[in-house]
Amino acid sequence: MNRTPLGISLLALWVGAGAASAQIELTWSLAHHRTVLMEPVRATVVLANRSGRTLDLTPRGNARLFFDVEDQPSSTVGETGKPLLARPVLVPDGETRAVDVNLLDAYRLVKGQSYMLTPVLEFAGLRFFGRRLSLEIQPGLELARLDCGLPAAGDARAVSLRLIHRDRTDRLFIRIDDSSTGYCLGTYDLGRVIRFFAPRLEQDADGAFHVLHQTGPDRFAHSSFDTDGVPLGTAFYGASAGSIRLARNERGGLEVQGGTSYVEDPDNPGVLVGPELPPAHPYATSLGESAAPARAAPARVAPVPAPRNKGAPEPQPSEKSDVGSEPVSW
Repeated sequence: MNRTPLGISLLALWVGAGAASAQIELTWSLAHHRTVLMEPVRATVVLANRSGRTLDLTPRGNARLFFDVEDQPSSTVGETGKPLLARPVLVPDGETRAVDVNLLDAYRLVKGQSYMLTPVLEFAGLRFFGRRLSLEIQPGLELARLDCGLPAAGDARAVSLRLIHRDRTDRLFIRIDDSSTGYCLGTYDLGRVIRFFAPRLEQDADGAFHVLHQTGPDRFAHSSFDTDGVPLGTAFYGASAGSIRLARNERGGLEVQGGTSYVEDPDNPGVLVGPELPPAHPYATSLGESAAPARAAPARVAPVPAPRNKGAPEPQPSEKSDVGSEPVSW
């Protein structure tokens, strides 16, 4: 019986694994390296298949994609039981697929701290790894909070506005929790916020939650959500911080007053156009009433001196004469 030396066997396995690793390329990126607690953690994984076989990422396929999520060195967080992939993915040989995933659905990222993430692809008895990236989850600075409903009735809600600094700007988030169960119904990014106008958070008569905050020097955003944490829509307004507000109508609903709404551009569907700004000088720059063109004053003719007798003496100036002086104005 022929036996292969152990060194040759290990070398063959190492060469085979290296060749297989070169045949499948796994790259990925995070949408944001800093998120607020319970915000979806979105990532995009790109799979380049040059293995000669089709990668089948279905539940009973020949490949599996998952992540190593470390909350501390050599310690990984548990899975939630939900699938990482929202739909089946097939990658034929010679092709590349970009797969979007939400790590919050598949892993228990329920603490505000730093995590290390590494994607792993299992295929043909081998594991292929992507690069290791860090994720920072922050609880966020709470700017406003609204508690409503009764836990016994099952409609208790805890709604808060959170602020974090990301991508060189301050971002505002709304988080809606079910106080009866402690389950987070949703956390949404409301966009950029300027710390000049304090965000408003109120609930209308139908139970919907409304947020009004400033996104630019003269632009405001009005967002609304139902009691289950489902977004109802966002509208933009042009106004000054001292005039715009959330006001209740006769039926208990909330509406924006003191601002002019953005409208859709008729020439570019889906593009909003802001209201025209008032002129920089709305009033006349001249003081007083505008006068009619002044008429030219008639020329003054010097009086002709009366003839003097040749024998009369010249008049002499007195001591108090003002000849040669001019009036002084203070």
